[in-house]
Amino acid sequence: MPSIDCSDAPRATPTATARVVAPYAHTLWDAALGAGLDEAQLQATLGRVAIGDDDLPVTTYLTLLQAACAHAGPRFGWHLGQCVKPTSYGVNGILLLACPTLGEALQQVLRFESLVHDLGRSSFSREGDRVVYAWRNDCADHRAAGALALSVFAGIQTCAQWLVGKPLGDFEMAFAHCTDAATAAHIAQSSGAQVRWGASENRAIFPASVLDWPIPQANKALLPLLQQHAEALLLARYPQEVGIVAQVRQSMSARLGRGPVRLADVASDLHLSTRSLQRHLAQAGVAYQTLLDSSRHALARHYLSSTAMSVAEVGYLLGFQDTPAFHHAFKSWQGQGPGQYRASVCP
Repeated sequence: MPSIDCSDAPRATPTATARVVAPYAHTLWDAALGAGLDEAQLQATLGRVAIGDDDLPVTTYLTLLQAACAHAGPRFGWHLGQCVKPTSYGVNGILLLACPTLGEALQQVLRFESLVHDLGRSSFSREGDRVVYAWRNDCADHRAAGALALSVFAGIQTCAQWLVGKPLGDFEMAFAHCTDAATAAHIAQSSGAQVRWGASENRAIFPASVLDWPIPQANKALLPLLQQHAEALLLARYPQEVGIVAQVRQSMSARLGRGPVRLADVASDLHLSTRSLQRHLAQAGVAYQTLLDSSRHALARHYLSSTAMSVAEVGYLLGFQDTPAFHHAFKSWQGQGPGQYRASVCP
């Protein structure tokens, strides 16, 4: 079959520390075996006998994906996405199960995507009565980049349909890479979408009303607890302290987004008096406000660079009473306002 002609997509390269969580990598492993790839070949590619419970480097994940595509053909990326379950996304997937609506679930995807993988980043925006979901492929320089993008979009559709209990229809998709006509026809039929190839970005466009679709099995009571846990994991991705400093950071991360993070409340979490906590921090050579500011700064940079949340939403999540207060604080930390920072890291 002839190829669908298009220009090359913009290139990007993952960092040496980029990784994929084990449940997400297990989905690839199982899908490759299901597609007929020999387990011995997978083991040789992986460099060990199984995925295990540890994170997998992005480079290794892409090598496995490329091997699966070489064996199963260009449709494998789409097939891989259809194999996902909410649990494929680790903690983030469990969090999705507690969300009341599909729109809230999408917000959690944006907020905590880095807990799942460093393959790329999602964003979305409203355009009238339509919503545009876009995915920035941070591995666009790899030979498996096209299959990766297919797996992400098929995974989102599959997971969304599982959450709401009905199919998603009446939407469009666009991919930055090229494919052959047979594969293009298969994906259009399988997805039920209008699909375009060789676009400027990977995206899906669907009615905004979809965001209000309820998730029947949602456990709303668990949502705040799961969000706090995810916040703690997010902070854990930054350089770690030990002892009292680590305990204070953990308490702060659980309280961010629920109002002011007061010294007395953190001391209570640690079963200490306010004075005792101040003394312990002084002995560790760090001040309470310094820890709070650095935690907020780290999370602010993450949200601004990796999610589509507005500046006001980021400020609220970090405990600021209004946007000007957050703007002033971020500028004092970063030397530029949050909008300028976002523009500099997300050109």
